[in-house]
Amino acid sequence: MPSPEQEHVATVLGRHYAADRLDATELDRRLDLTFGGSLDLALADLPPLAPETAKRRRWGRRHGEADAADPAWVPTKERFIDPGSGRVMRVWVDPADHQRHYVPD
Repeated sequence: MPSPEQEHVATVLGRHYAADRLDATELDRRLDLTFGGSLDLALADLPPLAPETAKRRRWGRRHGEADAADPAWVPTKERFIDPGSGRVMRVWVDPADHQRHYVPD
């Protein structure tokens, strides 16, 4: 089970990914560092984030699908191919309610 510090770093990385500062490969690499215990290395060379605004609920189009990740969601390493569209989807988790969301990767 991830520590609260690891979850926080994963959330920060997810916000950088949602802001297009990291691509999927770099996000995976940094998540590996995070869950391997190298929290400082996972955040190295990333600019500061803007303060979070009030959380806005986004409803996905199909079974939790969303166009983009919400900055508060935590990225997971889980991916799958959506059988309806053929797109690769990444699974994100909302730490507030633990709901899963699916975003094209």
